[in-house]
Amino acid sequence: MISDEIAKAIYDSLPTDEKLKLALYNDFGEEAQTVYDFIKSPVKESEEVNVTVQPVHIPGEVLTTDGVYYLYEDGTSEMFDYQKRNAPTKTVQRIGVVMGSHALAVNLEDYPERPLINQKDKTNYAGYISECEDAVADWNGKVNIEHIKSIGTGIELKDDEWIPSVAELYLIYLNKRSINAAIELCGGSRIKDVWYWTSTEVSAAYAWYLGLSSGFLGWHAKMSNSGYIRAVAAFH
Repeated sequence: MISDEIAKAIYDSLPTDEKLKLALYNDFGEEAQTVYDFIKSPVKESEEVNVTVQPVHIPGEVLTTDGVYYLYEDGTSEMFDYQKRNAPTKTVQRIGVVMGSHALAVNLEDYPERPLINQKDKTNYAGYISECEDAVADWNGKVNIEHIKSIGTGIELKDDEWIPSVAELYLIYLNKRSINAAIELCGGSRIKDVWYWTSTEVSAAYAWYLGLSSGFLGWHAKMSNSGYIRAVAAFH
């Protein structure tokens, strides 16, 4: 019986085709020659060849991979790596966050503390959400803000911005560590460990807020309580 070292030396000296045959024999036994002939046969032009291509991250391309992104003013994006703390390469407009089918673009600064509305809500609104279980499933911040604007608010949001709903603010909270790290690297202000307004309304008098230090969800009177707002926009 030859030693393992000699066997390895013999194997290493074999031509590539012979090594392939040995590997196929181990897997296919008597069918190894048939498989070998198929692999080595020339491909005809009429035959379709399926090639699996792994996705490549092209710099500046918006991806759907979960994570945090720099969203640049020129419309391009770059993924942020929390471990490497990669600095932005261009002027950042917002910070993007993606989780599953949900994505948001987060502003670099807060709006100052203030009430959510500046006059009483006298509308007969059908979109109030009074149950916590329903509020945490509300992803409709862009719709909610239209009602808040119709009541009257002193928060001067830009045309493409809205106040995040409860679910949208939880998305930010779940990724707050990475979002804050990216914000700091591009000169913005960290999301504070305080409570923030959401655009999910409980009733004519109250709206939900989320504590971004503990994840506590509660509600405050919309006219008489002042809270921070971290506006968001669509992640394009």
